[in-house]
Amino acid sequence: MKIKTDEFASSEVRRTARRMAKVVRQARLARRMPQTELAARARTSPQTVMRIEAGSSAASLGAWLSVMEQLGLLKLLSDLRDSASEELLSQHKTRRARLNTPDKDMYF
Repeated sequence: MKIKTDEFASSEVRRTARRMAKVVRQARLARRMPQTELAARARTSPQTVMRIEAGSSAASLGAWLSVMEQLGLLKLLSDLRDSASEELLSQHKTRRARLNTPDKDMYF
């Protein structure tokens, strides 16, 4: 039995998927591209494009990315930054990792 991943997604995930779906749909319509043509260019099925435009979080990330690439929207995602993670990583870069050396008492 197939699990419906939309049921397990948080409300924030569903809200973000719907917002991204609107952007995808608007971009496709602005380019006067039918869903079937977008699906062919993105190498996916028309049903997947329909699920993406409906804001389904069940569509794979690869399908989302492929569709967004064909619409010229991939640049929006490549510009994303997480400053909190970058700060944490920069803090850890300054520290040297220590080798685990066994105690001299442990040699027999």
